[in-house]
Amino acid sequence: MSATLITIWGYTTIAFWFVLLGPSLMMMLRKRVSRCVPLTEIPAEWPRISVIVPAKDEAETLESNLNSLLASDYPDLEIIAVNDRSTDGTGAIMERVAARAAAETQVRMQVLHIEELPADWLGKSHAMYQGTQQATGELLLFTDGDIIFSPHAIADATRIFLKRKLDHLCLLPQLAQGSLIEMALITFFGFLLTGGTFLWLVPTRWNFAYLGIGAFNLIRRDVYEQIGGHATIKLDVLDDIKLGKLVKNHGYQQDFYLGIEELKVRWQPSAWGVITGVEKNSFASFQYSVIKLSLVTLLYILVFLLPFVMPFLFPLSQTIGFVITIVLLHLCYAAIGVLFAAGLRVTPFLLFASLALAFAIWRSAWIILKNGGVRWRDTIYPLDLLKRNLY
Repeated sequence: MSATLITIWGYTTIAFWFVLLGPSLMMMLRKRVSRCVPLTEIPAEWPRISVIVPAKDEAETLESNLNSLLASDYPDLEIIAVNDRSTDGTGAIMERVAARAAAETQVRMQVLHIEELPADWLGKSHAMYQGTQQATGELLLFTDGDIIFSPHAIADATRIFLKRKLDHLCLLPQLAQGSLIEMALITFFGFLLTGGTFLWLVPTRWNFAYLGIGAFNLIRRDVYEQIGGHATIKLDVLDDIKLGKLVKNHGYQQDFYLGIEELKVRWQPSAWGVITGVEKNSFASFQYSVIKLSLVTLLYILVFLLPFVMPFLFPLSQTIGFVITIVLLHLCYAAIGVLFAAGLRVTPFLLFASLALAFAIWRSAWIILKNGGVRWRDTIYPLDLLKRNLY
């Protein structure tokens, strides 16, 4: 390999990562909810919001989630908790919290119990859709059963939503503290999100840049109904992301903000939990295509892994571009760690985290292909059915 080619390759990797990460990081830094709310007004009339919380076997985290919603200072809130065929205490927790809500608060809360899943639906999408059928709110907020809301989270987000005249708003949550390796892995997911979703283009009309966040998807009810809601993506594993794609493809206004002071979640209970936790979604991100996954893996090797190797193989005069790339990647990874409360401590684990997540993605592909489908929460969805219903 010629010295000139190595030099050009090195500086090309700098440009690649600077364009991919730089604008999105700058956007995230200036779009913290707490920073933007003072620039909005308190509305004369608050729209009713229906918060839809689907849960299957989430007794461990659900009560904290529902209690945080009950503590919300939003003036017109409705909570619809959907028990999706749970076999643990999830349903009982919902009923207990609903009884307390009726006795002690002004928040309207109802509980739906789903006993059977139709053959042409994914469980979570079906649960959310059933929740919307009972909702009376002008706005719908889809969230997960492990999210902890601050009392002002929904009100602050709604002020931004109304000020910006949005149709769909996502909030990125803070990551609750776990082990060092766990936080390093999750921070790398934030790294992939920052670089892979073109966050800075999400507010624009560019259809390829869209976002959906399971922790906080706030959408106008009329928009949800006009795009077909979850019935359009009822067999798409990436339900939260594809809801964002639906909104964007229909020409509606979408945006995201950093809600690290408003929302908190511990995504998985351990480092290995992070690896197994992406089993359902990872291969789906590549449309269940080994070819697409292989091409992205090749790109990962060329612009991410090899910069770590090249300085050991060739003189520094030829590989200075790769060295700068390594520094840039670590700086961006550190910034994302700080933004999402993992801290600077994860910075040295960038390379390890990337290799671990590459393993997790290929593990997801292997398991799904071997099983001929996706197994999630004790339900198996055939792969050919999922492929036919990709949105």
